[in-house]
Amino acid sequence: MLLFALRRSRPKTAPFRVRRLGSQRAEAASFGSVRCFSQTSALKEAKNVPGIYVANVEGRQNSSPILLGLADYFERHLSSVGFFQPVAGEPFPNSTTGLSRHIDLMRSAFNMKQEASQQSGISAKEAAKLLSTGQTDEMMDIIYNKYVEYRKQHDLVIIEGLNGFEAGLGNVNELNAKVAATLETPVLLVLDSRTKDGFSSANDLANSVLIDKQSYSQNNAALLGVVLNKVNPKEHSIISQQVKSKVHSNDFAFAGAIPFNPLLNTVRLNEMKAALGSRLLYGQNDSLDAEVNEVLVASEGINELLDHLHKMDARPLVITSRDRTDVLWTLLTAHSNPVGPRVAGILLTSEGTGPTGLIDRMLSSAYGKHGRLEGAAGAPVMIVDKPMYQVCQTLGQIQASVLPTSALKIDHAKEAFAKYVDVNSVAESLAAPKATRLTPKAFMHSITQKCQANPQHIVLPESSDKRVLTAATQIVRKGLAQITLLGDPESVSQDADRLGLDLTGINVVDHMKTIDKYVGVLCEARKKKGLTEQQARDNLQDINVYGTLMVLAGDADGMVSGATTTTANTIRPALQVLKSKDRPLVSSVFFMCLPDKVLVYGDCAVNVEPSAEELALIAVTSAETAAAFGVTPRVAMLSYSTGVSGAGPQVEKVKKAVEAAKSMRSDLFLEGPIQYDAAVDPEIAKQKIKTHSEVAGQANVCIFPDLNTGNNTYKAVQQSTGAIAMGPVMQGLTKPVNDLSRGCTVADIINTVACTSVQALGLKSAPIK
Repeated sequence: MLLFALRRSRPKTAPFRVRRLGSQRAEAASFGSVRCFSQTSALKEAKNVPGIYVANVEGRQNSSPILLGLADYFERHLSSVGFFQPVAGEPFPNSTTGLSRHIDLMRSAFNMKQEASQQSGISAKEAAKLLSTGQTDEMMDIIYNKYVEYRKQHDLVIIEGLNGFEAGLGNVNELNAKVAATLETPVLLVLDSRTKDGFSSANDLANSVLIDKQSYSQNNAALLGVVLNKVNPKEHSIISQQVKSKVHSNDFAFAGAIPFNPLLNTVRLNEMKAALGSRLLYGQNDSLDAEVNEVLVASEGINELLDHLHKMDARPLVITSRDRTDVLWTLLTAHSNPVGPRVAGILLTSEGTGPTGLIDRMLSSAYGKHGRLEGAAGAPVMIVDKPMYQVCQTLGQIQASVLPTSALKIDHAKEAFAKYVDVNSVAESLAAPKATRLTPKAFMHSITQKCQANPQHIVLPESSDKRVLTAATQIVRKGLAQITLLGDPESVSQDADRLGLDLTGINVVDHMKTIDKYVGVLCEARKKKGLTEQQARDNLQDINVYGTLMVLAGDADGMVSGATTTTANTIRPALQVLKSKDRPLVSSVFFMCLPDKVLVYGDCAVNVEPSAEELALIAVTSAETAAAFGVTPRVAMLSYSTGVSGAGPQVEKVKKAVEAAKSMRSDLFLEGPIQYDAAVDPEIAKQKIKTHSEVAGQANVCIFPDLNTGNNTYKAVQQSTGAIAMGPVMQGLTKPVNDLSRGCTVADIINTVACTSVQALGLKSAPIK
């Protein structure tokens, strides 16, 4: 007879101790520690926050108690609370659903009805594969798109961060910070006070919190605060106060500290049943939510078994082979007898045959239809198709967890959350006004949605370039735009076949055979220059002229070119026939996709030395372009001085430009002169600008005083930060035409086509004459 004993008196991980009765030999197997989690208590402003990202800074996966507590709190304040995992976790052992364990738990505990497939971004296996091949951005795109669609269905989403148990995910804290920043969700850090060596001191906990705070901040994650978990119950009050004091002195919110709860660290019958994949033979399911402190292997005589049970304080799980019906009957008889020893449950292993025939009918009758023995709750009887040695091995390795059926643990987790965590400190962080900031992922997602909702017709003249061909097929496949290529259809088809590309849905026009269609249109547009029909035919042989005329005639909504031609060749035809009468100045902007935000830079490509009036027009047009792309404009007119601190011709030009721009659009948030650092950095803005400002420290549209400054700045920022520079996007034309760099990538072409499509949509709703 073997005995497994689970002791909980020490703060270290509790072991199952295994021994054979009557012998001194013993073996030990780890019983794994558990962790609980928590958050807050009065978050009425939560409706304005799409999600809260819960990150276990130690990368552990046993965070179910705090997730339960969060959902329980928010469900009392909001009508719809969701749960999402950026990277799906592993299922419970022998899970019948195959779902990530915490998705399974939250769906069951809170009756979540949406498709489970919507509640995770990507599998751990696929995430590891993308990360190992340097495709982090691709992984982030997948997670972001899935999250945004799921978020639409809920007032608030609780997001469980990645854990360190998934192989190949690397630095989990760094990855969690980047995912949270991408999803634009504030992070609640959780730190476990209990380790394998005991409980951490207040000083160690406070230092760890501040290190983790710095790490997350460096990766552009917004932070709500911290919750301590599994704090030493004997020192709970003093540890809470000491950590709170040190954390607050470093401008960080302390949400609370949950003491260690032994019950949450126990293993229960339903967890054993799940780990073994056993099934309930007799008894009720709710009787499985019972604590098991010891496991007794009954392999010898009945007298020895009963004698040992009588001396035990706890109710054990008794394991015996399925052919030991004598043990089964004895245990059930003792269990139902007022003076007999009780057991938590009985497990029958695969050796021999189970109860059959008359014995089975007698047991079924004894339990009755309600699963109870006459006069007492029936001890649950489980059966498993595994040999005894394998069962013992599995139970020796089991870790405590919270299953969908762990009703008592779920209740304790909710109660601890409500009692020990103060959500008011977190609510203040959530409700605090924040500068509007558009992240690159949100920006690109917005553009993609605009394009897919109303695909525009874009002409790409350079069909001979394989990058253009490749981009065209991807654009059509993603539904971003309708595409027309210029060139000989047979040659284009051969090139596509060689590259393995499918041109289905792409229109190919042989411009050399259809020149006459636009001769009259070009002559009319250039009649003041006295353009003849023959000159028009000659000009239309140029693919950029032909593409621009398609746009002018309304046969395309925009044109993108420049992969094989110069900027002058791309833009000159547009300047000749698509210039605005109301706004004769054509300028450009770059969308600078920095790691944590999107800025608009203008003009960095067209106007060399704009006058004050031209600078004002560039500012207003850039603000309108920004708005068309979903950026709420806060315009900074840049100079080498801020406010009235400097003088000189350049500063005076900017001052005049500010006045002129405000007279054109008094509704805009527009300020200047201002230096770049004071425009975009809140901390520097506080030092340099003492008056209230809607722009300083939060500008997202930066207008440079001349081309030299603008062009050098965008390139310097691009090189030093790794920012993606989308552009130049031409503005001031009646219809959009945009230029590509000759070193452009397929992604650059796709992005430029998407920008051109958004411009086309904006000009249709608010045309320039």
